[in-house]
Amino acid sequence: MLTSENLSTLKQVNISIDPEKTSARTEQLWKSQKSATKNELLAFAGCKPTTIHRIYKTGSIHIKLALAFAQTLNINPCYLTGEADEPGEFTFAVLLQLLEQHGYKKLAKELAPPAEETPKLKRKYTRKPKPVVEEAPAAEPEAEAEPAPETEPEVVPEPVAEPAPAPAADIDISEEDMQALLHSLVILDRAGIASAQEKLAAVKGILVS
Repeated sequence: MLTSENLSTLKQVNISIDPEKTSARTEQLWKSQKSATKNELLAFAGCKPTTIHRIYKTGSIHIKLALAFAQTLNINPCYLTGEADEPGEFTFAVLLQLLEQHGYKKLAKELAPPAEETPKLKRKYTRKPKPVVEEAPAAEPEAEAEPAPETEPEVVPEPVAEPAPAPAADIDISEEDMQALLHSLVILDRAGIASAQEKLAAVKGILVS
């Protein structure tokens, strides 16, 4: 997802389309958070509380703070600008759409998860007709051969089982990376990628079990 460095490259231009909704929603969200969450948001955005207060007093919000709120509180940034009626959630799809909408296509391309490679199409195989072979005249039956002496059956060694792969729980991964991977999986699932749909279904099954 976004970093503080990413946010610092964004212009401080108002993107609200409904100042009243921006004012009311920002104030409600800000005042309902605990001090730890507020401090996290301020550190992420690199601003002071007075900057937040100015948003719900003027009804103006720029993309930097809209995204800082969205990622920290896991909501749709368009809810703060007045473009969405529900808080929803913060996803890669929404992030990339907002960045491209306001002219940050280069940053959107850098943040976009890599697309799965398109499988190469195999050439269509056309079976060639077999050549017609003339049948040879039947040979005279040969004399029966004497049976070969019995031999002991060859002993085939049993295959050695390969060690099982290490369980996924032993892999060292941070909470932030896990969130990023889950968000990427949701996007790929919505894009209709079968492998992502199966993985997401497995994750959901684990979480609700």
